[in-house]
Amino acid sequence: MAGRGAKGAAAELRRLADRLGALTATSAPARGLFAGRPYDLGVCGGFASEPSADLIRQADVVLVVGAGLNQFTTSFGSAFGPDVHLVQVDLADRATHPRVDRHIRGDARVAAAELLAALDGHPTPAQPWGGAAARAGEGPLQHARPAGDDVTADGRLDPRSVMRRLDALLPADRLVVSDGGHFIGWANTYLELPAADSITLVGTAFQAIGLGFPSAPGVAVARPDALTVVVTGDGGGLMGIADLDTLVRSARSALVLVVNDAAYGAELHQYGSQGLDREVMVIDEVDFATVARGLGASAATVSRLEDLRAVGEWLAAGAQGTFLADLRVSPTVVAPYIREIVERTLVRR
Repeated sequence: MAGRGAKGAAAELRRLADRLGALTATSAPARGLFAGRPYDLGVCGGFASEPSADLIRQADVVLVVGAGLNQFTTSFGSAFGPDVHLVQVDLADRATHPRVDRHIRGDARVAAAELLAALDGHPTPAQPWGGAAARAGEGPLQHARPAGDDVTADGRLDPRSVMRRLDALLPADRLVVSDGGHFIGWANTYLELPAADSITLVGTAFQAIGLGFPSAPGVAVARPDALTVVVTGDGGGLMGIADLDTLVRSARSALVLVVNDAAYGAELHQYGSQGLDREVMVIDEVDFATVARGLGASAATVSRLEDLRAVGEWLAAGAQGTFLADLRVSPTVVAPYIREIVERTLVRR
């Protein structure tokens, strides 16, 4: 299991996993590090698909390289089985989680190379996990997620079907910049990533919303060769809306996805479920498409899946400049990671 601290050792860790017959996974910020590898489970923790999470819990040994093992990566302590042997390789002086059985202080690439050298003369398993994880080799389990409905009971879009459709539309060479909020449960699970460092989660790292638009111009300027995909909610988007202007002025190619549920979704589901006043968590629906056009971007309001045709046409025409898609999604579809937070933390209190 690799984190962002292991991004420089991606090639070595892939070879090590093949040599050991291991399954692979990453922390959320390192998604894409094992992209395309057979027997890759995708992300570990609250963003994992159910089949991936099930296999991760069955592991006897987990080698953690360059990941801090925070509460989200460990699913509040339930990501790994009770008898797992957890080995952590990290530059930290000591283990970063009490579940770690053995901590090895070292550089990820050096440690992986040493482990590969130590395996010389040992046979490579005929198949990973002695065949017990054959289903992981049949297709990427990280994509085994609910497809969603075209339209929900309230007449708004299902965010799962929207993200699945967008994932198919977008080019493979993409950089995702995600704000914080309820919607990270969709963009961070349904949008495939091509390599390590393909996603920026500043808002999630700081546990704050409103940092999606401010993060985007830097990414767009640093990698003008790739499509920058900015994902924000309506609440966080309004907080950082001034930097949409910065993005329009600086990006060669950027697609903005506003997951617009007319609410502070994370608060609505976490705290509204605890009986707090939901009225203060609701936002008047904002027409982000009109705002974007006023700043010089192209834009479309997406109320039905067929409205995504405008995004496809912009991509087909060369994806020049900035395009904003105002995705009118339903607040009734709750991301699994939010359910986990409610069940494991808020309810106990």
